[in-house]
Amino acid sequence: MCALLGLGAASPITFADGPVSVNTGSVDVAIARGVTWLKAQRNDGGHWESGSDDGARESREWGGDSGLALLALLYAGEDEHQEYMESSLRWLAAQKLTGTYTHGVRAHVLALTRDKSLRARLGDDVEWLIKAPFARGAERPGAYGYEAVPSGVKSGWWDNSNSQFGVLGVWMGSDAGIGVPTEYWEVVRDHWLDTQLTDGGWGYNRESHKSTGSMSAAGLATLFVALDRLHSARNKEYERLVGGVDAGLWWFAREYSPANPGGESQWRYYYLYGVERVGRASGYKYFRNRDWFREGAAALLREQQQAGHWRGSAGNMGDLRNTAFALMFLCHGRAPIMFNKLEHAKDWNDRLRDAAQLAHFAEQSLETLLNWQIVNFSGPIDDLLEAPVLYLRGASRWEFDEVQADRLREYALRGGLILAVAGEGNAEFTLSMRELAKAAFPGLPMRSLPPTHPLFTGEVQFPIDKPPAMFEVSNGRRTLMLLCTEDVAAAWHEGPTRSRLPQFQLGCNVYVYATDKTRVGSKLDTVALAAESVEIARTINIARIRYDGDWDIEPYGWTRLATYMNNAARTRLLVTSGVSWASPDLNDFKIAWMTGTKAFVLNEDERAGMRKFLAAGGTLLADAAMASPEFLEAFEREIGDALKEPPHLIESGSAFFSGQGIPDAADLSVVGYRRSARVDTRERRVPPLKAFSTRQRMAVIYAPLDVSVGLLGTPVYGLKGYDPDGVLRIARNMLLYAELPTVDKARLSGGKE
Repeated sequence: MCALLGLGAASPITFADGPVSVNTGSVDVAIARGVTWLKAQRNDGGHWESGSDDGARESREWGGDSGLALLALLYAGEDEHQEYMESSLRWLAAQKLTGTYTHGVRAHVLALTRDKSLRARLGDDVEWLIKAPFARGAERPGAYGYEAVPSGVKSGWWDNSNSQFGVLGVWMGSDAGIGVPTEYWEVVRDHWLDTQLTDGGWGYNRESHKSTGSMSAAGLATLFVALDRLHSARNKEYERLVGGVDAGLWWFAREYSPANPGGESQWRYYYLYGVERVGRASGYKYFRNRDWFREGAAALLREQQQAGHWRGSAGNMGDLRNTAFALMFLCHGRAPIMFNKLEHAKDWNDRLRDAAQLAHFAEQSLETLLNWQIVNFSGPIDDLLEAPVLYLRGASRWEFDEVQADRLREYALRGGLILAVAGEGNAEFTLSMRELAKAAFPGLPMRSLPPTHPLFTGEVQFPIDKPPAMFEVSNGRRTLMLLCTEDVAAAWHEGPTRSRLPQFQLGCNVYVYATDKTRVGSKLDTVALAAESVEIARTINIARIRYDGDWDIEPYGWTRLATYMNNAARTRLLVTSGVSWASPDLNDFKIAWMTGTKAFVLNEDERAGMRKFLAAGGTLLADAAMASPEFLEAFEREIGDALKEPPHLIESGSAFFSGQGIPDAADLSVVGYRRSARVDTRERRVPPLKAFSTRQRMAVIYAPLDVSVGLLGTPVYGLKGYDPDGVLRIARNMLLYAELPTVDKARLSGGKE
């Protein structure tokens, strides 16, 4: 590796053993600690270089530490307009650089900024990097050395580490709008294919006959860059390039570990940075059946020093450089997943770069970090739930066995959206998707989407003037499945151009629709809840009331609520669905729940059963799913007629909201709202819950805003309700209050507003 990253003798780095929890909180803390440490290393000159004399400034390493530090800080989300960032960026842009690494790193940094005044320097760096490698006709065209290769020189030092950073700088510059000739990408492609070893990996330079993790990651990530710049035409060179990518992926499938396989341990953090690039470019979540991000993150969390940095190793791989690479791995490796692409039938990946190109377009258009991922049926359901959209694309009939169809159904019922695209408009694929929809969602028809659907009108994000033929399966509250019978994936694969822009905008709209126009957190932020081992304090039995209407709203939400109640409230929640007010089975319950989205009318037997339940001390809990005014009006009418009492708002200062006097209750003094509910509730910190009360207790507690759909924890377009944490806390207090003995309820101030 080059001087910037050190060439000294290896000093072993070993990750400490022991379990570590990799979750959003632990990774966020590690990043914050690393950022704090990195900022503290900035010197009085506004940069991170260790020398300032003329010799240091003329070194090919000059500017490298500052570039890596700024790159890591930008990855971590530091605002470039902060005074310290702005001055450091301008300092870096003003420096005279002489090395391949430093030009490559600076180009990467400047490409991530929005300051147009820095774009001239970015253009200079890209121009330097395009001219820097050996030219055609040389012994190794496309290879970089430590410095620019003089014109006409045919041979000399080169290595694949310099070559990686040279291409990386050009790639980032081209992404920022700097023009790059096609010939450059062709030379890059040829260099990396020609230096690929027979096992599919790469070594450091011409003397290396053994693949290492760090150089194999560099080679594979760079081939993906070349693929995305050159791949649109299926020809002999395309097949050769894809063959090189496949061979590199097979190397990772055989050799991956978080410890730089085949290489020296001093490059481990640099290697992990390369693994993150390969993982994001390829979409693969697993190498050797090992989750590369979780394994790498666990290793980094164990190794982080008390001060917040990662320890340096031999040569020039000091604390700052290792810390920068560790931060970049953590920050981009945890990127939110836009689409999961399903690996299934033989033609699942015929459009190799469809999801990758679409995610990149969405990332730039929405100005938010995004990734994509490949999943299959052999992994857990949690893998599918890491993305709001599960993407299927095929050009032949797809078959699903019962287990696979159930897995897709579960994904959708737990809040996911299935998007199927018929490659080449294939009729057999379309028919198989219709059959899947019928089997997975019985009773729910597949209907054509009208031009007035939010996906097309611009309400979501982009207006689509000539939408393709699309069909939807909906449960009346949210979309479970979309089928597009035109091959929009072909455009995604070929890359964004003016003529293909509508297809990319449509794909972006699907993501924004599935996420309710909100920014999604890390891919570690899944809605899945795992039951914890706790000492149970109580068991609550609840009846979900069935009536002639839309009563069975998002049943999986109750499974998720039961897990939450176990973990947060030491409560075993036993749910019985489909109990009628007129059923004698209701005698076994003292808590019931009603929900719906439409107006309803109870019959006389149901009204009698409800009155009997309430008179016997039972507590009815309810919500207007989707904040349905029709259900709310019907519900208040039925309860008002039964109790001969008007409803009232529950006092914001009551024990119900504070949780005081209700064992294991939550504090509801501040609750967040979903996007569509914020306008209506902007003046309220506590949720607008209502009740029908007797002199002793609140006999009926209900939410005019949605609870039932929100229990899924997933974004739902246009849902008027509480945020995912708030809705769980509200349901928790409703259940725990209802479970109290009447004498304890009488002591609490339910109150009226």
